[in-house]
Amino acid sequence: MEFGTLIFTKPDRITHDVQHAEARGFSHVWIPDSHMIWGDTYACMALAAVSTKRIKLGTGVAVASNRIAPVTVHSIASINQLAPGRTILGFGTGHTGRRVMGLPPVRHEDFREQVRVIHDLLETGEANYRTEGLERKIRFLHRDRRFINLDDKVPFYVAANGPKTLALAGEFGDGIITTGIATPERVAAVRKHAQAGASSVGRNASKLPIVSLTHVCVLKSGEAIDSPRVKAMTGHWVMASMHAIVAGYASPNSMPAAARKIYDAYAAHVARSTTAPTERYLDVHIGHCSFVAQEEKQFVTADTIAATTIVGPREAVVEQLRALDKAGLSQVFLNPPMDGFDECLDDISGDLIGRI
Repeated sequence: MEFGTLIFTKPDRITHDVQHAEARGFSHVWIPDSHMIWGDTYACMALAAVSTKRIKLGTGVAVASNRIAPVTVHSIASINQLAPGRTILGFGTGHTGRRVMGLPPVRHEDFREQVRVIHDLLETGEANYRTEGLERKIRFLHRDRRFINLDDKVPFYVAANGPKTLALAGEFGDGIITTGIATPERVAAVRKHAQAGASSVGRNASKLPIVSLTHVCVLKSGEAIDSPRVKAMTGHWVMASMHAIVAGYASPNSMPAAARKIYDAYAAHVARSTTAPTERYLDVHIGHCSFVAQEEKQFVTADTIAATTIVGPREAVVEQLRALDKAGLSQVFLNPPMDGFDECLDDISGDLIGRI
C-alpha cells in the first residue's frame, strides 16, 4: 500500500512540506483546489515540482467548474513539463470547493462532458469541445516546443463516491479517488461500481488504482483515544466530517449512534448561529480540513474520533490497513493537521510506511 498526503496550498511553506513528505517515504502528495479556503493549486504544484525529485504530484482534486476543461489540461501538462512522469490529474465535482460558496457540486451531465474532453486531450492532445452552443475540434499547438508535456503520460484520476460517478471513473479514468474507506466491503463496492462503467465501453477496472482520502492516527503505548495529542492530530478531520454532513454532502447515518449524538449537538450549535441561514456555509467551513475552530473543539471526542478516523494501537492499525490492501485499496491519502503537519507525517512514516 502506498501513502499519500494532502499538502496545504500555502506558497511560503509548500517547499518544506513536499520535501518533508518525500524524505519520510510518502509516495504521493495531493494538492487541493479549494480556492475560497487555500491558495492556488497550480502555483503550489510548480513550486513542489521544482523542489522534489521522486514523489508524485497530484491535484487533490481539481474542481470541474474552476476552469474550462482545456485550461485544466494545459495547467496539469505545464506541471508535467517540470516534473515529467510524476504528475497526476485528480478531478472532481467540487464537494468542498463549491459548497464553501454555497453551491452544489457540478451536475453529473456537465461533469461527464468535462471528463470526456479532459480524457481525450490527455490521450491525444485533441478533442471535440462544446461550449456556448457550438462544437469545435480543438488541439494543443506547438507541442514540439514543450510549452506543455503530454508526451509523458499524465494519469487521470476521477474523484467519485456515488455509483454514477464511480461508473464514470471506470469508463474514463486511470484511477479513482474516493473518501473514507475503512472496510474491505467498501473497497469491493467502489470496484463494483467502477467496473459497471468500464464494462459499458469494453474496459476492465479490476486494476484501476483506488485512493482513499481519510485520516490515520496511531496511538502511543497506553495512550487514550481522546488524549490531547490525538485530538490535535485528528480534530480537523473529525470536524471536516461534521461539516460535510451539516452542509448536505454526507448523511448523518454515516455516524454510529454514539457519535451521532455529538453530531446532533453540533447541528444544534450551527442552528443557533446568528449568521443568516442562507449564508451559514461561510461559518461551517471555517478551519475545514486544516484546524479546529475554538468553538468546535467540544465536538472532538473519543466517539467522533473513532467514527471518522482509522485509529488505534499500531498493531491494530496495521492489521486494518493490511486488510484494505488485500481488498484492493492502493493508497491511503492522509489529511494531516496544518499546525501538526511534520509530527503527523513523522508518526505515519515511523509507524506504518513499509509495514503494509
